[in-house]
Amino acid sequence: MDTTSKVYSVTDGYKYLFIDLLLLFLLLPFASLHRFLSLLVSFCFLVTLLLGLNTLAFSKKILFLFRFFAALGFISDVIVFPNSNYLTALTSLMSYSFYSIFYILVIIGIGSRISHEEKVNLNVIRGGVCIYLLLGILWFFFYKILLFFDVNAFSFPEDLTKDSLFYFSFTTLTTLGYGDILPKNAFAMTLANAEALVGQIYPAVVIAKLVSLYEHK
Repeated sequence: MDTTSKVYSVTDGYKYLFIDLLLLFLLLPFASLHRFLSLLVSFCFLVTLLLGLNTLAFSKKILFLFRFFAALGFISDVIVFPNSNYLTALTSLMSYSFYSIFYILVIIGIGSRISHEEKVNLNVIRGGVCIYLLLGILWFFFYKILLFFDVNAFSFPEDLTKDSLFYFSFTTLTTLGYGDILPKNAFAMTLANAEALVGQIYPAVVIAKLVSLYEHK
């Protein structure tokens, strides 16, 4: 494959991306306790994206543009309009849309690099795990975008809020499905079904790939 057509970079950024994703999971339960912790979680989303962008083999100008929009997405996410819930929701929609586009690019970039590796090593394993975690986050953004257009797209129990969609995304990705949060319209159901399918197919494909690489090591 010609190096000019690669969408992945030769940089070894999975270690820090992996650590950042773990921190995100540890911090997320505390986000609802204090505004500062909520901002810290939003910052972790941004750092995750910036570390992910480092895995893409685009020109410096394009990467700078991506980082600019990533920062814009972060700003949109943390802006709050006290007198207008609609404007606050609208800026959040902008943020989730920016993040979704870039997370898709990052997943493609890491996936492309892993698919062209010739042997199994710790970095390949980290990259595979990172993709799986990024898929769960990506669907979380999809659900939040859907919720903007239909506030009744999901049914929540009394003790859970709309911020619990992160939890719902990963229980769906792993096909655990406790059934406490339920998709209520056709789009939400389709997204949930698609995530469950990806959650089943992706590990099978990655494990098969890693076994194949190990056998040819």
